[in-house]
Amino acid sequence: MKNKFNWAIIFIVAGAILRLVPHPHNATPIAAMALAGGLYLGQKYLSYVIPFLTLFLSDLVLNNTINRLFFTDQTGFIIWSDYMWFGYLAFGLTVVLGSFLRNLNKAQIIIGGAMASSLLFFVITNTGTWLIGSLYPNDFMGLMACYAAAIPFFINTLLGNLVFTALFVLGIGYANQFALDTKNA
Repeated sequence: MKNKFNWAIIFIVAGAILRLVPHPHNATPIAAMALAGGLYLGQKYLSYVIPFLTLFLSDLVLNNTINRLFFTDQTGFIIWSDYMWFGYLAFGLTVVLGSFLRNLNKAQIIIGGAMASSLLFFVITNTGTWLIGSLYPNDFMGLMACYAAAIPFFINTLLGNLVFTALFVLGIGYANQFALDTKNA
């Protein structure tokens, strides 16, 4: 288990770095980072601290470089923004989800984890956009319009989560097995 712990940290940090390279909108390893925390970082506090810290550090870079144009109402170095509460809530619930998926087989973890984390992210972040933004009316139809406008992004989220969750789960499993085989050889 110690090897899986170490490999999970490596994959989570790599996931944060991958967020910084060009990619299709919403096709990032964020959900895989959170799931890996819940799946492989057995100590409760570390299963949250490590994924959240790496997410936050990559957000600091992104929010002050590539995404800076979205913060027209803020000046100076951006540490936090209201929209982040909703993304971090979805991220935290995905860590919890990962801890519940531990006893499932790899296919169930990959498919179930990717689908559930995609739905969590979609519902929570778009509800947040509707709540704090000014693009949609503050009524049920406004919320439905917000969800409808986000469907193209959901497709990328789901595909990205399937790919990255598969890479993380299979990669950590294979790296762990390779390390064990090498140690026992």
